Amino acid sequence: MIRGICIVLTSLAIVGCDYADRQDAQHDDPSNPYYKKAQQDLDDNNPSGAVSDYEQALGINPKLAGAQYELGVLYSEKLNDPIGSIFHFKRYLELAPNSDKADQVKALIDKQSQAFAASLPNSPTQSANDYAQLQADNATLKKQVDDASHTIAQLQAQLVDVTKHSHDMAQVPVPASTDNPAPAVVADASTPTPAASSSAPATSAPANADPATPATNAATSTTPPRALPVDTNAPDVNATPSGSTAAVAGGSGRTYTVVKGDSLWKIAHKMYPGDTKNGVDKIEEANKDAIGNKPLKIGQVLVIPQ
Repeated sequence: MIRGICIVLTSLAIVGCDYADRQDAQHDDPSNPYYKKAQQDLDDNNPSGAVSDYEQALGINPKLAGAQYELGVLYSEKLNDPIGSIFHFKRYLELAPNSDKADQVKALIDKQSQAFAASLPNSPTQSANDYAQLQADNATLKKQVDDASHTIAQLQAQLVDVTKHSHDMAQVPVPASTDNPAPAVVADASTPTPAASSSAPATSAPANADPATPATNAATSTTPPRALPVDTNAPDVNATPSGSTAAVAGGSGRTYTVVKGDSLWKIAHKMYPGDTKNGVDKIEEANKDAIGNKPLKIGQVLVIPQ
């Protein structure tokens, strides 16, 4: 008898606890046991489990606006499901149209609608983004072409100046060398010097001399002419401009000087047409000590393998 009474009391206690839990599950606040379990699942990085907890809470009380809101957030931020997110956000607005979060939820619905539209193939949103990207790339390429044209014009002007300067220097007369003057002839004092006769006839050339050949001046200096001075201020026409390539000594590859707007992808596309992806890998491998995980710098010289 006593045993039967204990069993009945135990059963009533269990039923009472279950009834109390179900009553708590009616609450749209943190005291709801399913809300607590969902929060624990989120702390354990288990968003799918949290979704299941909130859906169980809605199974007991479909009017839990808080559960609808949390499900909308989970589907948008954790599960990347814009359709599910929009559904639960709209259910939240139906249950709590005057909530403090109403405007925020409406904005989230618009954001998720745009995300869903962008995910569709050939959608207007996707096409607009692609068009904007193409415009930006076109503007970048146009600026690079303008910069290259300006650099070429500067180099051409420098080349003209160097050529003109070299021509002008070639026209400068070379002065006679005074470093090694010819030794003066000293007359022997014991040898009498014959007096010059004012009536003496001019010395004539030998009879057998070629009249077309002038007499050689014995006093002409045989010292070689002095070398022309070198203009150290002339620009280096062999310098490699930014954004251009030059051969590496030994024929093992080329170099490339980084310009504004460059990236490894753009450089590889330029240096390895039709094989851009492998080109990026080659450049990274050849310059891993210089690049590493650091961004490219303007003026940085990269080795471009064959």
